[in-house]
Amino acid sequence: MPIDVWTTHSLDKTFPESEKAPGAPEAITLKAARNETEDAQVAIRIPRGTEVREASFRLPDLVGRNGAKIPKKNLSASWVWYIYVLENPPENKDPSSYLRKAPAFFPDAFLEEKTIRIRDEWTQPLWFSVRVPKGTPAGEYTGALGIELLTNAGERHRFEVPIALTVWPFTLPDEFHLHQTEWFSPGVLANYYHLDYWSDAHWQWIEKVGADMARHKQDLILTPYTTLVKTTRAKSGRFRFDFSLFDRWVKTFKKAGVDWIEGGHLAGRLADFESEIVWDRFPIYDADGKPLDTSRGKMSEEEFESCLEQLVKAVFAHLKKRGWAGRFVQHIADEPISKNEASWRGCAAKVRQWLPGVPIIDAVMSEGLGDLVDWRVPQIQHTGPGAPRNPDEQLWSYVCLAPQGQYPNRFLDYPSIRNRIIFWLSWSLGLKGFLHWGYNFWIRWQGVPADIPVSPWHDATGASIYCADRTPLPAGDPHIVYPGKSTICSSIRWEVIRKGFEDFEYLYLLDQAAAGKRGRAATAAKKLLARVKSEIAPDPLGHTRSDAALLAAREEAGELLAELAPDE
Repeated sequence: MPIDVWTTHSLDKTFPESEKAPGAPEAITLKAARNETEDAQVAIRIPRGTEVREASFRLPDLVGRNGAKIPKKNLSASWVWYIYVLENPPENKDPSSYLRKAPAFFPDAFLEEKTIRIRDEWTQPLWFSVRVPKGTPAGEYTGALGIELLTNAGERHRFEVPIALTVWPFTLPDEFHLHQTEWFSPGVLANYYHLDYWSDAHWQWIEKVGADMARHKQDLILTPYTTLVKTTRAKSGRFRFDFSLFDRWVKTFKKAGVDWIEGGHLAGRLADFESEIVWDRFPIYDADGKPLDTSRGKMSEEEFESCLEQLVKAVFAHLKKRGWAGRFVQHIADEPISKNEASWRGCAAKVRQWLPGVPIIDAVMSEGLGDLVDWRVPQIQHTGPGAPRNPDEQLWSYVCLAPQGQYPNRFLDYPSIRNRIIFWLSWSLGLKGFLHWGYNFWIRWQGVPADIPVSPWHDATGASIYCADRTPLPAGDPHIVYPGKSTICSSIRWEVIRKGFEDFEYLYLLDQAAAGKRGRAATAAKKLLARVKSEIAPDPLGHTRSDAALLAAREEAGELLAELAPDE
C-alpha cells in the first residue's frame, strides 16, 4: 500500500486511524489579510509494514507577481502530538457533544522537533501556518511545502504539497477590539523547569510566554502584585515598597505586546466554595527583612486590611507615575456566588475607594453584582440574548470546566469549531473580552498524591481523574500550551483561539465598513452580519456546528472587506 498524503482545513481533527477520503485535496489553498496568520493541515498516512524513522519538512518562499514574495521566515509548520484522553467531560452524557468516546488519542500539542518518527498504520498531522506581513502586495502567491520520509528499510519518499495563497488588499490592526486573558502562573513555570524564582533563566522563559501570548492576541496579563511588590513595615509603622520585580514584569509583557495590567485577586474564600470572601494574606517583612507572621491567628482582619490598603494605594500611585494606570484593571475574588455575594461586595466597595476610576473585573457566578463589576465576566452560557445586563458594564465571557454538553468550550475532545465559535458569539452578543484560567497549569491537581508523576504531554487533566473525591477536570482545561525544551509549544486549540480573534476582527471591521453605506457590497455585508447573528452564532447553545458554514462566512467577510475597506 502507498503512503497517502492529503490536506485539510484548520478546524478538522485527524486521528491515528484516519484514512484519506476519496477526493481529498492534496494542496493547501488559503486566503488571508495582511497582518493575519492563516492555517491548514497536512495528513500523512503510513501503511502497514512501513515505519518512518525520519519525517521532515521544508518550507518555501511564496512567490507572487512582479517579484512580490512572502519569505519563508513567515511560514511555519509543526508536527502534531496526540494526547491520550482517559475520560470525556464528566457531564457529557450525549455522545454527539464530543468527537469520540474516550479513552482515545486526540490531536493537540505542537512538537518543537522538526524531525520525528512515524509508526506504521498511523496518520500523522502537520500543522502549517503562513503569516502575511503588513505591506504585502495583494494578489496570488504560490509555493510548495516539501515533505521527506525515510523508512526503516532505507527508502526515501518525497512529496511536494502545492500552496496557493490569496492576499486580500486590507490589513488587520495590531490592536484588536476584543480583550483576552489566559491566566499564567510564573510559579508553575519555575517549578516545572526547576528554576530559581526570578532568576535570569526564569525571566527568559517569562519573556517567551509574553511573546507567545502576543502572537495569540492576548492583551491582558494577570499580575500578582501582592507578591511581585516587596512590602516592608518599619518599626515606626511606615511602609516601604520595592517595585523592581513588578516593573520588570510589566515592562516584559508590554514589550511583547501584552499591554494591559490585570491586577491579581486580592481576596478569596475562607474555606469551602460557599464560605465568606476575605482578604488573601501576602508576605510582609520587618525592617530587618524578616517575614512577619500575617496569619489570621496573629494578625487581625482589620490590621491586615490596613496593610493591604497601603499596598494597593502605593501600586496605583506607582502606575500613575509610570504612565501605566490607563491600562489597569483590578480583580477582587474569583467566582463569587449568591452565598458569598455580601462579603465580596464588602471587599469590592473598599477597593473601589482605594483605586478610584480603576475598572473592577471578575469572573462571577452571581447576577447581583453588576453595580460593582465594571468588566463583568459570566460563563458563556449566561451571555445569551435574554441574559440580564447593566448598560454601563463591559460584558465578557469565560469558560472553564463548565459549561459542558453542547455549549462551546476548548476541551481536547471537542470539535475545533466549538472553540472558535466563542469569538463569533463574542461579536454577535456584543461581548468585549474572553477569559480562561488555564494557560500553563502543568501541575498535579488538588488531591493527587505527590508520588504520581504528571506531564501535560501525557495527562491533560493534571491526573485529576485519579481523585475519586473530586470531579475530574475535562481534558485540556488546565492548560492551552505545552512546555518544550527551549520554547513554549502551541496547540491546535491555541491556534484556533487566535483564529477566532481574527474572525472577530473581520466581523468588527466589516460592520464598521458597511455602516452608513449603500451599494451591492454594503448590502451583502449587512446580510452576512445579520446571518451571523441569526444563524451562525445567535446564542451559546444555538450556534452552527458546521465547519463549512463558518469557514464560508469567514471567506465571504474577507471578500467583502477587500471590496469595502481596501488599503490600496
